[in-house]
Amino acid sequence: MRAALIVFSALVATAWGYSAGAPESVCDDMIPKHPVLPQKSPLPYTVSVSKKEAKPGETIDITIGGKPFKGFLLQVRNGEHAVGSFQIPETDKLAKSINCHGTKASAATHKNAVEKNNLVLKWKAPESSGNYQVFVTVAEDGGTFWAHQPSQKIKIA
Repeated sequence: MRAALIVFSALVATAWGYSAGAPESVCDDMIPKHPVLPQKSPLPYTVSVSKKEAKPGETIDITIGGKPFKGFLLQVRNGEHAVGSFQIPETDKLAKSINCHGTKASAATHKNAVEKNNLVLKWKAPESSGNYQVFVTVAEDGGTFWAHQPSQKIKIA
């Protein structure tokens, strides 16, 4: 009984702890520190971009869609590092930006555990040209999530 209570308490603390968004400590591997492993099945969500090619400094809409989800972490990467910046107003009720790899607002995450669907985020491309890869972690709930999934590519020229 005591062991079950300890496990339950840990699960509640973990789920509650990240309901306000991913911490910067998960920027590298994009794996939530939930008490379960990520799903190995294909990502059941779609990630789409408003433009696959853009100019440096241009803003692109990135949409996470499909069935409802509660949490996410979104980055556009040049190799191993998040680049560009997410343009999310402080008044946004569902999302916020975090700083990854020393770059301000280079990732976007959830603000709460409210169900989200077809969430559109604005990403401002970096000033340097190149080919960039969108990566996403999506949590259906605290126990079911897909981590560090590559999706769309964006060319900045």
